[in-house]
Amino acid sequence: MNPATILVDMDGVLADWDAAWDAALDVLGEPAATITRSHQRTEWNLNHGLDAAQQQIVADLLNRPGYYADLPAIDGGRAALREMRDEGHDVRIVTSPWVSNPTCASDKLAWVVRHLGQSWGKRTIITNDKTLVRGDYLIDDKPEISGAMAPTWEHVYFDRPTNRTNTTRRRLHRWTNWRTILDHPASA
Repeated sequence: MNPATILVDMDGVLADWDAAWDAALDVLGEPAATITRSHQRTEWNLNHGLDAAQQQIVADLLNRPGYYADLPAIDGGRAALREMRDEGHDVRIVTSPWVSNPTCASDKLAWVVRHLGQSWGKRTIITNDKTLVRGDYLIDDKPEISGAMAPTWEHVYFDRPTNRTNTTRRRLHRWTNWRTILDHPASA
């Protein structure tokens, strides 16, 4: 197996965005009671079907300083990144900031350093356009990724309810089976 450049998203892939989202909504209680929890979401757009008051709750949560720094880690992500690196692959974390959150980018970098170590902070790319980053694979939970360039990478889903309607892409259900992506490359 040749070394590959593997790009890995952060939120929903390495960092458990869903658990933090659900916990934040639960803390709010009644005002957020009717906002869909992560396991029930089938739409990527968090504001889908919400009224103005609910959309304001969503905006307030996503713009809260420190929100992204406090996400819990997804089981197996750290070990999988190390295994990829130790097997000779060039692994980069590629994440997009929530631009209206004043601390999102720095929070994400702080998360990486705290959960993965300083060396991974140097391997982190924060961009609004992942198509500008070259690689062989992008492991991401977002259903569709578009940008200024034609991607050089194969988009591999990290399995989430919001991407399950697309059955044309390969997917990882858990980090322990990351090698299946490299063992069985997509047909050209």
